[in-house]
Amino acid sequence: MPEERYSNKPFAIIGEEDLVSGFQALGFRIYPAKDEGQIRAALAEILKEKIAICLVQDNIYQRSKDEIDNYRNLPLPIFIPLAQDAGMSLLDSMVKDMRLRAIGTF
Repeated sequence: MPEERYSNKPFAIIGEEDLVSGFQALGFRIYPAKDEGQIRAALAEILKEKIAICLVQDNIYQRSKDEIDNYRNLPLPIFIPLAQDAGMSLLDSMVKDMRLRAIGTF
């Protein structure tokens, strides 16, 4: 993959402000989002800025799944759901589903 494809900050996070604000110190681009308009704007900005990996708060990922699925045919960005708490996350559920499809068991 050509190097110019990557942003100078290849990581981003979309979520509620109290969740995403700490990630800025780690070099992430942060996109606080509450409503559908802010989420759509964040997704467009991530594509424009050539972000490589984007963490998306679980509840936002679920609300925006159809729009995020539109980017699945692109090599980047990669969207990863992020649990806000320590409970069962959407990512855990997705991995279980992939494992079930791949090998037929959990």
